[in-house]
Amino acid sequence: MHHLPTQLCKVAAIATIFLFGLSAPLLAVSPEAAKHGNKGNELAQAGKYDEAIAEFTLAIKENVKDPRFYLDRGRVYRVANKMPEAMADFTKALEMAPNSAEAYFERGKTELAQNQYDPALADLNKAIELNPNSPEGYYRRGLTQYHQKKFDEAIQDYAKALELNPNDPQSYNRRADVYVAMGQFAKAQPDLEAALRLKPDDPATIQRLQFVKNKIAEAAMTPPPATPPPAPTPAPSGSLLTPLNIGIGLGILVVIVVIILLVARQKSRTVD
Repeated sequence: MHHLPTQLCKVAAIATIFLFGLSAPLLAVSPEAAKHGNKGNELAQAGKYDEAIAEFTLAIKENVKDPRFYLDRGRVYRVANKMPEAMADFTKALEMAPNSAEAYFERGKTELAQNQYDPALADLNKAIELNPNSPEGYYRRGLTQYHQKKFDEAIQDYAKALELNPNDPQSYNRRADVYVAMGQFAKAQPDLEAALRLKPDDPATIQRLQFVKNKIAEAAMTPPPATPPPAPTPAPSGSLLTPLNIGIGLGILVVIVVIILLVARQKSRTVD
């Protein structure tokens, strides 16, 4: 969350602070609003979310058209698991600053936390369009596409996140998750090893790496499938064993038997 300079609370004149990522006109922040904003940040960091929300609400009353305090309050609502309130604050910030990459990102992150993958993807796409150099944007969009089973797209997003921030163990971990979901354990292993180099002794990564190594070992030990026996040769479609041919054969056999009997009788008469 953004921490407004403390000196703003000590001067009578107003100062102008512009939050990076917002395209709203520069708004003056009164000392009273700055005081409540600073207090809200301190309380949020201490885990006192209800009190922090109250302070940001007072800051909003002092600067009702300033999107910054809506963003800060929305983040606290999300941490406090008050998702509808968080969504309302981020949407309000977007009404005031329609080209705010940060507001789109925060709303997309909140939708992702609620398993609302399609709207999350739309908001994160917009956030990346407005700020294409944010590794966190690619990381969250990769996570969204992983849940949508868009594995190739998720891998591309994690690769971009790592290009922008090569020292992020989480991006390595999440890309490994995608490879595991695809059954590509050999590709998951180097990502998990890279994550461990960046964050040694992380128990979750160690466990996943062992799982992947076991899968690779199992695949190496599995014998190749046996060659199936050849299929029997089917009988020709034009088989001679038709009822008609059988009847003809029997008729010929009867004729032959009759001839043999006649010949035998003739010989018998000749002998007599």
